[in-house]
Amino acid sequence: MAVKAALAYEVNEAAQALGKSPATIRNWVKDGLEIMSSRKPYLISGAAIQEYLRTKYRMAKRPLDPDQLYCPACRTGRRPSGMEVILIPMEAPKIALLKGACSHCGGTSMRMISKTKAQGFAQIFAIRKQATSEA
Repeated sequence: MAVKAALAYEVNEAAQALGKSPATIRNWVKDGLEIMSSRKPYLISGAAIQEYLRTKYRMAKRPLDPDQLYCPACRTGRRPSGMEVILIPMEAPKIALLKGACSHCGGTSMRMISKTKAQGFAQIFAIRKQATSEA
């Protein structure tokens, strides 16, 4: 973390430490980031910033069910059409990509998996293999 838990920051200092604009920090205060005083200049503890960001990032995660791929168009996990996917090995030695068509919108949906878990996904999806990655 760019901010230290033991320090207190003014809005501009917090923005600089996090690489954000002061307006972003003020919006976070409106959104629930705790401040240490009600008078300006606002002081924000580093611990409060760290906890706010951890909570914010935790809430942004969208875990997928085992039978789902992520569809960027729908912005959620969806089952692929006909449960058919293509397994694309990636350049990273332990990673593969499952790619299919979203059953809801027809767009491309995907999921990164560990190659060691490919057999488990083969029991869920009808997998076709592709020789190389499209990257």
